[in-house]
Amino acid sequence: MIFEIGATVFGLIQGVLVMLNKRSNWIFYILQMIFLIIFSTLNHLYGDIANNSIYLVMGVIGFILWNNNKESNKITKASTKERIIYILLIALGTIILSTVLKNTDDPLPILDSFTTISSLIATYYMMKKKIDTWIIWFINDIFYAVEYFILPDQALYLFALNIIWTFMAVGSYINWNKIMKGQN
Repeated sequence: MIFEIGATVFGLIQGVLVMLNKRSNWIFYILQMIFLIIFSTLNHLYGDIANNSIYLVMGVIGFILWNNNKESNKITKASTKERIIYILLIALGTIILSTVLKNTDDPLPILDSFTTISSLIATYYMMKKKIDTWIIWFINDIFYAVEYFILPDQALYLFALNIIWTFMAVGSYINWNKIMKGQN
């Protein structure tokens, strides 16, 4: 339970900081990933273990990319081509990963696969400061909330965190959109 609570606290701090477009969000992101890796290991969520391990690396990269260089800090929109690609990647990745996870003791292989793949795509777009990340996170957070709620050993803190993140994704989209318009 300590890992679930720790991940929740670090996740809330990170969520507020990223909504405000602060580079320090990545520090709390990395701490949250460490706690989530341990939590996911204890709950046999293998997709989440792999996902959060990759996130740990992406957190470091995100911290580096979000430097003080004005040009690299601009928020932009994904192109239509990028949107088609990320939708196809989420769909195909979910199918492939769920096929693998069905052969394990993962209690929710399809949900685990969808949240794993869509989280990777959303994190990539968050690192690149694409406003589309918040649309992906909004959908992802709803499915993560469902996943944590229906787990055999419910993860209620993480369920609540993802409900909060769903609303924060909306707030982040609004705030980033405002920042993006001010850049032009």
